[in-house]
Parts: sequence; C-alpha cells; structure tokens
Amino acid sequence: MTLVIEIEDVKQKSLENIAAQHDKKINEFVVEILDDYLHRKNIESREINGLMSLSETSFNEWDNEEDDVYDQL
Repeated sequence: MTLVIEIEDVKQKSLENIAAQHDKKINEFVVEILDDYLHRKNIESREINGLMSLSETSFNEWDNEEDDVYDQL
C-alpha cells in the first residue's frame, strides 16, 4: 500500500536528517514512529481500562432494586 503525505519542506528535511541518523529511509522511520505511537496508545488504553475496572466495585452498593429507579432518569 502506498500513502502520500504532503508536509512542509522544513519538516521533510528534519525527517530525512533524523532517519539518516538512524540509518533508515524516511518511510521506515515514519512507520517506526507510527508503530511506537500505536503501541503507547494501546498500553495507555489498557491502563485506563484497568483503572476503570478497579473503580467498578465501588459502585456495587448502588446495584440494587431500590436504586434501579434512578437508572430511568
């Protein structure tokens, strides 16, 4: 698959320089950056989901017939 992205010349030069410092082509470098970003987001998402599941138990006391009336509001 081919993806074409237009960016400013200054940013392209920066990408070229950074990629060259890592002995990579620009496309390899951009894919690496994207992979790192997606990996971090996945970890953050799992951490957030873990924290949310920890808080679920604190709402268990409201899970009863008396409080069901508030579910309709």
